[in-house]
Amino acid sequence: MFNNVDKRLLGPPYFERIREEEQFIEVKSINTQHCWMIFKKISLSDRPVVLYHKHHQNDKYYHKQYETKNVKQAVDSIKSHDAYVIKQSEEDKDVQEN
Repeated sequence: MFNNVDKRLLGPPYFERIREEEQFIEVKSINTQHCWMIFKKISLSDRPVVLYHKHHQNDKYYHKQYETKNVKQAVDSIKSHDAYVIKQSEEDKDVQEN
């Protein structure tokens, strides 16, 4: 289900690939260490790619985070989420230092 372009988008240098199956690829963001499962539905839906998210690799369950039109849009959503997490972390650090 995932073509070579999709697989390149879900690999280094931004992601560490954890597992790959026919309908999903599980990755970890190098920047935040958050884990993502990118699932491709077999349907004619206008948003066939579903992103599941968890904060730590050892967390038991994923939760549904986004639905997107394609893998590129999914990767953009993950990068946007990472930017938000990093910004929040930096702001929290600034507050603690002051």
